[in-house]
Amino acid sequence: MNQPPRNESFPSIVTAPAAQVHDARQSVKQAAPTASNALVADAEDLVSRALAILSEDNFVTPKARSVGLLRQSGVPKDATQSVGLPLQRRVLSDGTQVPLPVRYFDAQCLLATFVTDICSATALLAGSGLQAVLQDDGKAIALLGCFEYRTTDIGPYNEVCLAILAVAPGDPVPAFYVTNLPVTTAAANQAGREIWGFNKFVTAIDVERDRNAFSTIVRDPGNATIMTLKGTRSASVQMPAIDVLTFSLLGGKLLKSMVRVMVPFKVSGGESFVLNVGRSAHPMANNLRTLALDGARPMLLQYADPFQSLLFPGQFV
Repeated sequence: MNQPPRNESFPSIVTAPAAQVHDARQSVKQAAPTASNALVADAEDLVSRALAILSEDNFVTPKARSVGLLRQSGVPKDATQSVGLPLQRRVLSDGTQVPLPVRYFDAQCLLATFVTDICSATALLAGSGLQAVLQDDGKAIALLGCFEYRTTDIGPYNEVCLAILAVAPGDPVPAFYVTNLPVTTAAANQAGREIWGFNKFVTAIDVERDRNAFSTIVRDPGNATIMTLKGTRSASVQMPAIDVLTFSLLGGKLLKSMVRVMVPFKVSGGESFVLNVGRSAHPMANNLRTLALDGARPMLLQYADPFQSLLFPGQFV
């Protein structure tokens, strides 16, 4: 089965300035159905695509590779038979082997995009060398990603990502700097810290869904509530799959990585959702307060279930 090519004419909703969101959603409404990537129902097919994408990386220009972008093209299911390229593997400090890219075969994903004060966003970027992306209205973009990973290469776990849209000096392509990344398993925590330098910690994360109703509760290791995101998704439009780039610090060096999204998102307004910060004194709770997100409503929601993706090793910027 061939992977449909990505439609490069559509802007990335999660990275678009707030003033462009309405235009982007109108563009999505006009998209042809064939522009969307279909769900990869066959797990073996997802493996084949991962291998073929890795083989494509051998032919990408150094400039493209430096920003974590891989060539996007149709990939025959048997493409890896002629390449013979195995999955890369990273050995962690305890001897655990992690296949790369890490494959997320079955998950639920909700991305909530917020606007925040540029000075507040800049405060969370301190020490990274990054600059928050200034929007037309003088604001910055914060992203809260909620994930329920049911089947992955590193086991099932839940995760919530708080990130700021930023750019690196000399690199015009923006990415999300991950400030906090709580997870529910030690395996996910270790892999994320050792391979990408993500600011992870292990804690309880509850994810619930009942039709269009959705909620995520993150507690700190002492069981105090860090945050709750809750609401009901409204009418949505479908947009083609768009890759997501992230920044992190690994060994004090800036790393840029790519998440290859394999399925389309349903996009809707976020007015019916609200983010509440709990009484926890955890750094993540303090970061949410710094961004003034207590009681905030997202300007945009992106949702996918089932969700599938590939997390690639990063490149130093």
